[in-house]
Amino acid sequence: MTDSWLALEPGADPVERARTLRRAHDTFTEAGTVPRPVRAVVADSWRRSVRAGVGPDGTASVELTDGDLGAYRSEHPLARVMPLVRELLGTFASDGEHLLAVCDAHGRLLWVEGHPATRRRAGRMNFVPGARWAESAVGTNAPGTAVAVGRPVQVFSAEHFIRRVQPWTCAAAPVHDPRTGRVLGAVDITGGDGLAHPHSLGFVQAVARAAESQLALLTPERAGTESAELTVLGRDEALLSAEGRRIRLSR
Repeated sequence: MTDSWLALEPGADPVERARTLRRAHDTFTEAGTVPRPVRAVVADSWRRSVRAGVGPDGTASVELTDGDLGAYRSEHPLARVMPLVRELLGTFASDGEHLLAVCDAHGRLLWVEGHPATRRRAGRMNFVPGARWAESAVGTNAPGTAVAVGRPVQVFSAEHFIRRVQPWTCAAAPVHDPRTGRVLGAVDITGGDGLAHPHSLGFVQAVARAAESQLALLTPERAGTESAELTVLGRDEALLSAEGRRIRLSR
């Protein structure tokens, strides 16, 4: 595999890979060893999950509800770029029966939006606003692991540490404060096996970079209501047009 951060190499059979990963996951949870073809980023995450006390049959807990959730996310720095994130990623999520999710630096989901049927399915595993999806809480998952390692990552099928999440595939990229470099949270796309494609990781990474660029452009008083357009030039490069400016984004 040429890029260990991608879930599947070109030509890989997702059905067979998922079957192999389920066997590898069973081996790890029973014996503590990680067989091939588990990627290094996933193996390291599985080990961190065990050290954090996560069990493979656990579930996410909801930490913020109702008024507390609304107040917290309205004051969060990523609230200022949510219109941009929705504009760039929302249609892709809805049309593809996927979910757009944004978490904070602690792995708490602040926004989960997208196809209604997919949201209902995700709700059964507490993939909902206010739930804590930090790697230390629910094990390997794209938004939680992206925040933990500070870079974009895909998680496919049984690479997820918790079994009830293994029917899903997700790709996420961290969003950094452009002034301090501090991780503010992550942008995530969650859905079926089709998201294991390399373009999914490149797309979500470009959206995260666009969010960082808009944060850099905004003054404290401006909310950035003008239309934005993201042109993906390749897996590692994109062009953001916003607020009358054109910004080249690169990995």
